[in-house]
Amino acid sequence: MKTLLRVILLVLFTACAAGASAQSSNRAGKWEFTLQPQYTHSMSFDAGHGSGGEVDSSLGFGFGVAYNLSNALSIGGEFTWGSASYVATIANAGTGAPASTTAQGTLISNTFRLNATWNILPGDFTPLIQGGIGSTYIDTNIPTAPPVNSCWWDPWWGYYCGTYYPTRTAYYVSYMVGVGARWEIDRSVFVRAMANRQWLQAGGSLGTPWTDQYRIDLGFKF
Repeated sequence: MKTLLRVILLVLFTACAAGASAQSSNRAGKWEFTLQPQYTHSMSFDAGHGSGGEVDSSLGFGFGVAYNLSNALSIGGEFTWGSASYVATIANAGTGAPASTTAQGTLISNTFRLNATWNILPGDFTPLIQGGIGSTYIDTNIPTAPPVNSCWWDPWWGYYCGTYYPTRTAYYVSYMVGVGARWEIDRSVFVRAMANRQWLQAGGSLGTPWTDQYRIDLGFKF
């Protein structure tokens, strides 16, 4: 939380410093494509009754497409994915057994969202604010049934047989807000640094967990 507040204050300070000398950029009416390496900060969650867990920090990747309605406003979509190690505490609900046990695994997630970005200044360098809503897919890699043996035709490797473990998966509505800064390197290339917070509408005992993400985008306008 403190890191996110520092980023917001830095962006606001930059906006004040750069506002007087800003000149109009060439964003309006252009499409743009971004490559988005990202870092997701570790998080903890409490599911109640003594159960919960810790998810490690991780690296991920994504890409996005947007259209600039003006130098200030753009709308678009993006797709991101990543994986992270986790440790879960499983509380015992019965009697005659240990109060809790732990489980370790790898959590896989990907998110598709629609977003809107407001570039505060009209010039080549500008702070920005972004908000979006979408769907996040989570695979906990926790088996939910006995292993299944099957064979299939793979497009790369041909005929293949193996063992498949059905795992616990879910789709959640997610939304995010972020702040950052953008710099137009030339008329077709830009870089963008952002700090985002994403919430999951998990419901139930999990409620609405959130994660902080940091990324540096490489963008191309056309």
